[in-house]
Amino acid sequence: MARSHRAGGASSPALSRRGVLQLGGSVALLLATGACAANSESKPRDGASGGPTAKALRIAVSSYLSSWDQDFVGFDLTALMLYKNVFPYLIDYSVTAAGDSQILDTQNVPPTFAESFEPDATQRVWTLKLRRGVKFASGNELTAADVKWSKDRAFAAQANVAGVYRTIGLTKPDQVKVVDDHTVEFHQAFASALTRQIQAISLYVFDSTEAKKHATTDDPWAKEWFAKNPPTGGYYNVTKATQGQEIELSANAGYPGPDPAKTPTIRISVVPAASNQRLQLQAGDIDIALGISQRDIQDLKKAAGIKVISAASNRQVTIQMSVTTAPFNDVNVRRALAHATPYEQIINNVYGGDARAAKSPVPLDMPGYDAGGYPFTHDLDQARAAMAAAGRTTVDSELVFEADNEEQQKIAVQVQSEAAKVGINLKLTPLDPATLGERRSKKNVPLQITSGQLWVDDVEYMLATSFVKGANLNYSNYSNPEIEKIYEQSHTTVDQAARGQLWKRVQEILAADVPWVVVCQPNFNLPVRDDVAGWVQPMDGLARLRYLTASA
Repeated sequence: MARSHRAGGASSPALSRRGVLQLGGSVALLLATGACAANSESKPRDGASGGPTAKALRIAVSSYLSSWDQDFVGFDLTALMLYKNVFPYLIDYSVTAAGDSQILDTQNVPPTFAESFEPDATQRVWTLKLRRGVKFASGNELTAADVKWSKDRAFAAQANVAGVYRTIGLTKPDQVKVVDDHTVEFHQAFASALTRQIQAISLYVFDSTEAKKHATTDDPWAKEWFAKNPPTGGYYNVTKATQGQEIELSANAGYPGPDPAKTPTIRISVVPAASNQRLQLQAGDIDIALGISQRDIQDLKKAAGIKVISAASNRQVTIQMSVTTAPFNDVNVRRALAHATPYEQIINNVYGGDARAAKSPVPLDMPGYDAGGYPFTHDLDQARAAMAAAGRTTVDSELVFEADNEEQQKIAVQVQSEAAKVGINLKLTPLDPATLGERRSKKNVPLQITSGQLWVDDVEYMLATSFVKGANLNYSNYSNPEIEKIYEQSHTTVDQAARGQLWKRVQEILAADVPWVVVCQPNFNLPVRDDVAGWVQPMDGLARLRYLTASA
């Protein structure tokens, strides 16, 4: 739920265990400190490509990736998706069914390139055992030394991995210990129920033997080299990368784990204009379009040779109300807006019915979700009663949303219309990303539409991003002493029943305080040629390409 922008690991004592990754509706990862410049053209890599016999799959994306160095990239969805497929991740989510859809199973995180990843009795020491004989495309074997070097590099970077590792009590390199060539121990400061999920987004590995050849005194971690050279050894190897144009992936025949890549070759082309992606998809020049607008997707549902895959998503659309800024520093005004929002109208008019009503700030399907977490419906009489309780007949404010975001603009117009009926007069203010970011940093946005999804499917992680003091995405400036205590308690609570009780209380508090209007959870839609199969819906927004096929 990067409600469109979650970023950065925090450094203050209150945030010492927070570091959050998140994907937003139009942007999104949390945690990065910067991006390196990519090369003009990388050389093809040596390395085995896989044994599947399906035809090459052609995918269009809107932009070329900013860098190949995962430790220093954020807010780049093309790069983040590619990383999931070309870096060796030692563990990853499995797949489960959700109605007619296949989705990533956030409660089941098995080993992939690793042989096992298990805790001791205290759940503070986790032992990672590597499969023997796994190799990078260079021919170098993936060993414990690569894991150690990769995590030492991450701690030195103090960016992506170092940020999320604080969440599970990993803050310094000596907590990652090499036992032997194929065994590594992670010594956490405390037990955490989030360990498997945090490691699922952090346990990627660099080819350290190759990296050291390109390290210098000024650049000991080979940042300059990694920015320009694709990693290898994942489900796929990069066999061609032409800056700004195309990337070709070949299935890694040396992948030792479950679910090897089903398609031998994937060609990813950069097509910036959504209209051109649509034309290429309809002409059969590409198989999957990752940058088509919602309006075009609705039209493509009726197009010959094309199908639109729809799957339940954990993306939430919300309106964050600043609880420290008038008039929304009055909880009754916040309740009035919550009752004035036309939820079903938005679901039908903005999303064509292809969204789910949300009844809590905790996303639907997340463990601990409670339908009592958001007891508000569109009810203008209740909204007027709340305004009366606030001693107001009218209030004036502004509703901020992302410029050039048609979805948010439509929501803003419909909320403005209904809110005016109960005396809440809203000026609509579209802002470009730079201006929006600046105003957020100054904490002077009274009301704003946000959208995004969490990378970690857990309420503790959700609190870390948005509902505790100092959280980077806490645009509501919200703080509740009891929630702060629950959040601290949750760090070392591993029993699921006990965690469920904590989350129930959290939702009771949020229902009373109303820092957000929880609008809905739109479904995910992906336009593809009708012979494409195997889509697995990722809760983190990053497609696992190895499941995909297209008929010859």
